[in-house]
Amino acid sequence: NLVRGTHQMSFGGTMTYSMVNAQSKNSTVPNFSFNGQETGLGMADYFLGKPDTYLQGAPSNAYELDLFPALYAQDAWKAKPNLTVNLGLRWEPYLPWSMRQGWVFNFDANRFHQGIHSTVLPKAPAGLYYPGDPGFPGKSAMHNHWQQFGPRIGLAWDVKGDGRTSVRASYGISYEHIPLFWFSDILTAGPWYNRTNILSPPGGLADPWQGFPGGNYLPLQSVNPQSAFWIPYGDYMNRPYDNVTPYTEAWNLTIQKQVASDWLLSTSYIGSSTIHTWDMKTLNPAAYIPGGPCTMNGVTYNPCSSTSNINQRRLFTLERPQDGQNLGRVSDFDDGGTMSYHAMRLSAERRAAKGASISGNYTWSHCIGLVGGTVDQGLSIGSGYPNLSNRDSDRGNCLSSRRHIVNVTALAESPQFANKTMRMLATGWRLSGIYRWSTGSYLTVTDGTDRALNGVGSQRPNQILADVFKDKSAGPLTQYVNLAAFSLPPLGTENGNLGRAN
Repeated sequence: NLVRGTHQMSFGGTMTYSMVNAQSKNSTVPNFSFNGQETGLGMADYFLGKPDTYLQGAPSNAYELDLFPALYAQDAWKAKPNLTVNLGLRWEPYLPWSMRQGWVFNFDANRFHQGIHSTVLPKAPAGLYYPGDPGFPGKSAMHNHWQQFGPRIGLAWDVKGDGRTSVRASYGISYEHIPLFWFSDILTAGPWYNRTNILSPPGGLADPWQGFPGGNYLPLQSVNPQSAFWIPYGDYMNRPYDNVTPYTEAWNLTIQKQVASDWLLSTSYIGSSTIHTWDMKTLNPAAYIPGGPCTMNGVTYNPCSSTSNINQRRLFTLERPQDGQNLGRVSDFDDGGTMSYHAMRLSAERRAAKGASISGNYTWSHCIGLVGGTVDQGLSIGSGYPNLSNRDSDRGNCLSSRRHIVNVTALAESPQFANKTMRMLATGWRLSGIYRWSTGSYLTVTDGTDRALNGVGSQRPNQILADVFKDKSAGPLTQYVNLAAFSLPPLGTENGNLGRAN
């Protein structure tokens, strides 16, 4: 920290080292779900023992390391007696996490189309690469990003120099550091964990592995290049080598005015734009084939498309059956998302009397973007935007967005009593209260079943009535949403006309 004339300069740095040592049997616990595809009611399907999915895998071991260095320089410059300017620059490169035991992978659809196999694990399906393969970046499956610079500028201006009217403004860029838990779903992939998702298991709860190629493969034995195997229709959550780190541009402008001796009024504009938020992109959905009967890889199905043959209709299986039969839910982290936020904030504060004050503020704001991001909502394998070729179809209100927010706070402090006893008993007490009111979160209505029959799900229905509400009284046993306001789209339809988070 150096002071030179009208400049106060600061230089510094941080170094964060994170480590995860985890052994989990979470995937070994059978995970069933029931969506009512048999009877129309999920609970009825449960009592009949008819799940729509069965999920299970081997125990997982995660030994992850993460290094996060950063350097910064800042100058607080007293440009004029009533004007201060702050300039800064932060360098925070992204050095991706690494898995100490090297159990990481990368999948590239172009390598799959060309039939390129791993040189390290040649029995792996085409498209999969592992540490030691050409171009594979160490034990992290992602490249370093060194050129991440975050400039920032701010100013504070005392307009008349009397301390009663001020203007403050700032702009800056900051990068998101991806936490380690975001990579936990890599612990589902073959050949180490081989988690699979069996759809509409014919044996139901009694025997979910009935008819599965090779039967129940658990418990999984130790893995080496000679004994490694890849379970049919395994789960793979992929991180492309060059995924870009999300970053946010933030700016604001605030004007404050002291009125009389006890009022302080302020108005603010706050804005931000987040670039390269991460969303999930499905690489291996099932193709919808209308009608029937039809034959796929030597097996006849009637109808051609149903919930029970989604894995057999997946694109990779239809293209290259020998490799595709080992690839089920394959997802990519898509770094092309954006989010934006704009707000107006009005506030007033009054010191009503000695030891008492009251303040309040009102915020009118709007946040819009895609469903992803490292904060707004976590992502899971197999999920993604339901319009597979149109990422922006999922653009809507942020889950955390609140259009209107009102806050009121009050504080009162007991007086200083002259009497010694009263001073000991009653002086120094404070009574405070907070009132907050805000609009609610947005709602996304989904079909509840996979109408597209593509294995992705989360499709949205058609809205057929202008008013979707039935009873807004919030009384006991009232129905808030009118189910008759929606209709299911035809089978094979990726999405209805309803948007996300309306």
